[in-house]
Amino acid sequence: MSKKNKTMVSANVALSKSYDFKTVSGVDTLYYYLPSNEDYLFFFADLEAQILAKQEELGGYIPKDTFIISIGEKEFYYNGRSKGFYFFVDTSRWLRVGFKDSKNIANVHDIFIQLESSGIYLLGIVKLFNYINDSLLASISSNVPQITRIDYNIFCQYDLSQVINKEYIVSRKRYNRRDDGGRRGYQSLKIGKAPFLLRLYDKKEELKNLEKRPLMEFYFVQNGLNLSEPIWNFEFECHRDFLKGFKIESVEDALSNAEMLFHRFMKMIRLVDISTLSQSDYDAGRLYRGKTDALWEYIDNAYTFKAIPQSYETLERIIPPKKEYDSQAFLKEFEILLNKGVENHIMISHHEIKDILRESSLWLTKRTQKLLAPFKPLPLIVDDTNYLLTRNNTPVKTIPPKLTLLSTATLQECESSLIRALHSELSEKDTDISLIMKNLKLIEAEIKNRKYEQKELELWQV
Repeated sequence: MSKKNKTMVSANVALSKSYDFKTVSGVDTLYYYLPSNEDYLFFFADLEAQILAKQEELGGYIPKDTFIISIGEKEFYYNGRSKGFYFFVDTSRWLRVGFKDSKNIANVHDIFIQLESSGIYLLGIVKLFNYINDSLLASISSNVPQITRIDYNIFCQYDLSQVINKEYIVSRKRYNRRDDGGRRGYQSLKIGKAPFLLRLYDKKEELKNLEKRPLMEFYFVQNGLNLSEPIWNFEFECHRDFLKGFKIESVEDALSNAEMLFHRFMKMIRLVDISTLSQSDYDAGRLYRGKTDALWEYIDNAYTFKAIPQSYETLERIIPPKKEYDSQAFLKEFEILLNKGVENHIMISHHEIKDILRESSLWLTKRTQKLLAPFKPLPLIVDDTNYLLTRNNTPVKTIPPKLTLLSTATLQECESSLIRALHSELSEKDTDISLIMKNLKLIEAEIKNRKYEQKELELWQV
């Protein structure tokens, strides 16, 4: 390991082995959207008219890479329509571009750009990006590119499969896939899934029988890699939803924070040197207690991106609050499920749905809903007498906390009033008699107590 790398190794890194292989790092993939301007409407109308005319000429179908249209100063092959966009690839295979009607899919910008590896490795990603925005599409777009996907990568002159074992990777990403490649180990390994994942694979194996192989081999040689030795690609695939958590929304933000993001990702997904674990931690699967493998730290330190000046401000990840799963969210998902059933021509009766709901305890009748819902009786005053209204607006006469202060005649009057209220409530479909019964029991107990005391008094007077 070089002297520079040794000084950068942290205390949490295992030093059981050192590495000193050649690397080439950068950005391997870039997708983004461009907002359109006023001139775009005329451009799109003319573009769509050409496509529809060609479709009519060919009987409704245009074979891929047969219809050429000029956009700016470049010629493009028409590649078909998908998700509301007409897609094209330039004849040099530098970029793929999509255009949509401004009236459709309002929450998505009108122009989609995907940089192809041929353009990235021949011209350089920044030069190609600037050419598209400042020249090729400048007349129909607003130059505010919004990132949708970017891959930060590093080519390694080393067979990573000989060291990186998925079983010793610490990450919250539980999904992984391994493609075996025979005695030499796997050919590719993926940790996680969109919107954020780590992918490492044998680049030379991937390039077999691909048109871009000569270009990539030229790029490797120009950057000091030996074609007779292993070449692996180690990359983080990041989509817009994930990048927004770091306040990365524009292409400029994604490129100027390339190094800081890569270093952050290397800590989020980490290879552990199991020789640094105690036997008890290893047996219990507590891999997170192990030190970072020296290979992981070497790759982390080797990553640089010099195409544009880098920002070294600390990136704080925004953790969105967990959304409460309520009845509205449940009903929305239920509606989506029903629509899926309709699309697949599934036939069921409403009785089957009711049976499932009843068994799941989610079924609530109107009466049950009223009983579960919090209810506060409304006060009512009539002729200086206080009442409380039930759910059915039946007036229930209130009684004082201490019934001993009331005369027997007043108690009997209160009892008669409560009995009338009870009869009124019992005539309702959904009764609300809890308050009435509570007060009747209190009065009944007080009257019974008074009769007992009167009897005791009579006995003493004999």
